[in-house]
Amino acid sequence: MSRNPLIEAIHAARYDLEGCARPERDACLRKLNELLRQALDRAGSKETPELLLDALFDDYREFKRSKKREEWARLSGGKQ
Repeated sequence: MSRNPLIEAIHAARYDLEGCARPERDACLRKLNELLRQALDRAGSKETPELLLDALFDDYREFKRSKKREEWARLSGGKQ
């Protein structure tokens, strides 16, 4: 599935935030919020970053499943 690069970056930043170590949390959160703000500004929207995250939730779940499959394949030596 081809995605918008900015949306893909938002998904990646959200995924990183979920798995980051506590000392990295602030930096990961800032990165995600900056990407969300960029997307909202680019769309000319006055909505909140939280609303955008909610709107992207189903797409993010698919992104997360895909990332997990990639990690499992890498850990199992490429076998699926």
